[in-house]
Amino acid sequence: MESGARILLSKLKEMGVDKIFMVSGTDYAAFIEEKVRDPSLPDFIVVPHEITAASAALGYSLAGKIGVVALHTLPGTANALGIIINAYTSRIPLIVIAGRSPYTEDGSTASRNLRIHWTQEARDQGEVVRQWVKWDFEIRRAEQVEKAVNRCFQLAFSEPTGPVYLMIPREVSVEKTERRYERPLATFSPGVREEDLVKAKKLIEESRNPVIVTWRAGRKKEWFDSLKSFADEVGIPVLNYVGEVVNYEGEMGVDYYDLSQADLVIVVESEVPWIPKKVKVKGKVIRVDVDPSYSYIPFYGFPCDLCVQSTVSEFFSKLKVPEKKELKERIKELHTEQEKKKAEEIEKLKKMKVVHPKLLSYYVGKLGLVIFNEYQFNPKYARLAFGQYFADPGFGHLGWALGGGVGYSIASGRKVVVTTGDGGFIFGVPEAFYYTVTTYGGDVLVVIYDNGGWLASAEAVDEVFPEGLAKAKKIYPGADFRRYNIGETVKSFGGYFKLVERPEDIEDSLKEALKYKLSIVQVIVERTR
Repeated sequence: MESGARILLSKLKEMGVDKIFMVSGTDYAAFIEEKVRDPSLPDFIVVPHEITAASAALGYSLAGKIGVVALHTLPGTANALGIIINAYTSRIPLIVIAGRSPYTEDGSTASRNLRIHWTQEARDQGEVVRQWVKWDFEIRRAEQVEKAVNRCFQLAFSEPTGPVYLMIPREVSVEKTERRYERPLATFSPGVREEDLVKAKKLIEESRNPVIVTWRAGRKKEWFDSLKSFADEVGIPVLNYVGEVVNYEGEMGVDYYDLSQADLVIVVESEVPWIPKKVKVKGKVIRVDVDPSYSYIPFYGFPCDLCVQSTVSEFFSKLKVPEKKELKERIKELHTEQEKKKAEEIEKLKKMKVVHPKLLSYYVGKLGLVIFNEYQFNPKYARLAFGQYFADPGFGHLGWALGGGVGYSIASGRKVVVTTGDGGFIFGVPEAFYYTVTTYGGDVLVVIYDNGGWLASAEAVDEVFPEGLAKAKKIYPGADFRRYNIGETVKSFGGYFKLVERPEDIEDSLKEALKYKLSIVQVIVERTR
């Protein structure tokens, strides 16, 4: 006979879980007892805030491991919710375990014994996350644990991948039962229809000015390789060659492209391929996506003349289209020209008295590290390879990059640079991040693009009120910060800190910071992109 907690931890270990990022509470008493009894069970990485813990699990998943976070009942779930939504909208697999307040008032050692055990009970705890997870379930009997975990893994890792939410009351965690050793469930993904390949081939062959628009086609290596091979062989430009991840490397990558002049737009794994109020697309649209509907978005008007529900690799590996030689040569020239202009721009920015964000991005890119970007780093000014870059998830909940960076570093053993704004840095709960790196390892350099406030909020004022007084005076109450050396708090955890205000100091400061496992370089940058 084994406890529900023991069965759950053992099953996770058998499924390949080696670490659980945890913010424990009174609901995890049985888990702690079982871990003491058997140290071979998955390690508990205690992270003192849910935003950081969930983000670290997310980063662990991005490194190819199994990201698991354990949250304390309803308060922990509420704190982690933004990161869970990040995982859902960006289709990142994540196993979220949450305790549930004891449901009995007496009769068990697990029954309620604190005031919060009454006040933290929800009518429906799963409802809090239900819009933003693929599946939620409350385990009611210890005998259900193994089947529930199997279901978690099947749904989290089937396309579109994403987070799942599993609740376990304290009574169930202490309940004893016989293990059943249920075998795992197979995962699944959609496949392209032959008729869609025929239609896509015809549309591409008939087009004179096609373009590929993507955002996360580089989420998997086989996806990245298939898109690159297709774009290179046929000669079709790729817009957003670096989006949420690195989607493409090569001469077909373009920084800018006039979509209004394209007669065919091939949208690949991108929920928002353009901004309709700024760009009018007249050409035909092919969408290639594991779920091209994006049904979680209530109001959605992007066109789709051919919707292909398929993985990126299956679609492009089966699609055979003749080379477009004239277009290929034109795009190669455009690519060469844009690279030359960027190099010239960087040389000019080096001579300025203040630090432009593009120049800082250039120097960060030269480090050759894995980059977790939460704000102003501009990937167009860096040479990035597959798997080297992770940007804001679709939902855009701030604070994910610090935890994501350390989770990735722990999983991969690689040094990570986190680029974030001054506001995003504070959202990331720096002390919880410092604690995790210092206690459990990881190798992380944080570069703060300090522009004195929330640039996106100020830009929104300019967009909505182009002739307004706030824009004219460049005053944005509600979006402006007073400046402090916010990164200096790292010193209390033995880390390195440097404040940079001049372009000529950037490179040496970054090189010095690389000597440390935990370092913050706070750079005062212009309030622009």
